Amino acid sequence: MPLVLVISSYVAASRVGGGIAPYVLGPMKVDPVHVPTCLFGRHPGWGPPGGGAVGADVMAQMLEGIAANGLFSLVDAVVTGHFSHPEQVAVAAEAIAKVRTAPRGKAHSHALERPIIIVDPVMGDEAPGLYIKPQVAEALAARLVPEADVLAPNLWEFARLTGADLSTLRTAEDVAAVARARGGRWLISSVPSPQGIGVLHVDGGVAMLAETPRVAGKIPNGTGDMLTLRFAGGLVSGFGAQGALADAMGATHEVIAKTADWQGPELNVAACSDRLAQRFAAPVRLLA
Repeated sequence: MPLVLVISSYVAASRVGGGIAPYVLGPMKVDPVHVPTCLFGRHPGWGPPGGGAVGADVMAQMLEGIAANGLFSLVDAVVTGHFSHPEQVAVAAEAIAKVRTAPRGKAHSHALERPIIIVDPVMGDEAPGLYIKPQVAEALAARLVPEADVLAPNLWEFARLTGADLSTLRTAEDVAAVARARGGRWLISSVPSPQGIGVLHVDGGVAMLAETPRVAGKIPNGTGDMLTLRFAGGLVSGFGAQGALADAMGATHEVIAKTADWQGPELNVAACSDRLAQRFAAPVRLLA
């Protein structure tokens, strides 16, 4: 069974952050190991969340325990998300370095030759702007962005990381051009699409856009977290980049649509577990 180390938030009553990893990865037969960066009662979008940040020293000790059980050798992917303090970012960067240098477990069937590091640079969005502390955003850019094999921002975060003017990113082709010029591998969500909404994967000169219709109504938080986790699950399950993109986009759209139908205040990932055990194939097209 593939293993994914998730370093991100845990929010008890909201289906966001790393706390949804068992709901998203479990049906794929991918095992999540979650190290929380915060322990909240609810998403801050609902109001004061309750709880607080996890100490960087506690995170480091948790990671030491995971490593002591030999699990760093079994990790197929690391996914990072929300951070509350710059010290947490440093702990995550150190863990990534150790995972990369750990000998690969011979008894474990790895879909990838080496663990893949997927950094979701959770910083903000178009409407609220930056919603984490500026020093955390600076630490993310300095410490984790250079370590990423795949960067998974939303469009606003992509513009911030690349220095692009958000108003000029009007089409998927515009976004792809900036990503190609910057280099590296990207999974960019909330990309403009004639079909409704798109997710763009850019790796070198190859750009692929997955598209689905936009679901009407208010969409709960957590869709970007689900997309990134599902994409990671697809990669470690051997789907390949295009297959993982199509599956992640299709699965996320399915959960959003079901949540809208059921008028759920949070993503109904648990109720969709049977569907999430299946593979999805959202339309994907290559961009010139």
